Amino acid sequence: MKTVVIVLATIIHLLPRPFGVSPVGALALYGGAFGPKGYFWAVPFIPLTVGAALFGFYDLKVMAFVYLGFTLASFAGNRFLSTGRKLPDFGVAIGAGATIFFLVSNVGNWLAFYPRTGTALLECYLNGLPFLLQSVVADAFFCYVLFGVHRLQERTDKEPVAA
Repeated sequence: MKTVVIVLATIIHLLPRPFGVSPVGALALYGGAFGPKGYFWAVPFIPLTVGAALFGFYDLKVMAFVYLGFTLASFAGNRFLSTGRKLPDFGVAIGAGATIFFLVSNVGNWLAFYPRTGTALLECYLNGLPFLLQSVVADAFFCYVLFGVHRLQERTDKEPVAA
């Protein structure tokens, strides 16, 4: 796995981002594709933990479900991007990863900020729908960046060194 990709995603995650978009979802997919066998799911923890350490932790229920959402999203990267990386593979992985994250992370928001009723859970999901679209767009853009940097680094590593 390319450390430069993780460092790049972490730096971007720490910078002010318009509309709150982050590369962590794309990094979860990248970790699933290229992460260490058995530990690929932990790759998105790096920017999340660095960000929390620098800028402060937030509601522990929400944090736990955010981490869980990205952990499960990394399985979409592992399933759909570890062997093939054609455009349809990315489309399915991005859609699955963002949907998994949306479904899981909103449970944390519901537990932290809403009454514990089915109606409130539905309201929480409805309120989160704009963020689902944001996640899909951000994941698509940052997948292009992260997987592109990976590909460029692979090409650079294969080029012969001139004497």
